[in-house]
Amino acid sequence: VMGVQPVEDVTLIRHAYVATAHRRSGIGSALLEGLLARQDRPVLIGTWAAAEWAVAFYRRYGFEAVPEPEKTRLLRRYWTVPERQIETSVVLADARWRARAAGGEGGS
Repeated sequence: VMGVQPVEDVTLIRHAYVATAHRRSGIGSALLEGLLARQDRPVLIGTWAAAEWAVAFYRRYGFEAVPEPEKTRLLRRYWTVPERQIETSVVLADARWRARAAGGEGGS
């Protein structure tokens, strides 16, 4: 299952789960590839920084962690999360977001 949410000018990947018995069989990759192929705007993912396996998975598909203070700004703009969660989260951005941010249009 992968759940997305369009918010303002981006798409958020909100949920990504594969049943334990079917993990490491390519299902997550197929879901993500299909989802990304249908997006016409930047994609952001918020997850726990400690979920290193999740961060590594998304990095394989070109997502990169957004540095502070941009991470905090994005979490406050696109998500509704408590401060404690902001402190323990990471935001991963796709190439479209990074290109837009480099051009001065980082979703401000």
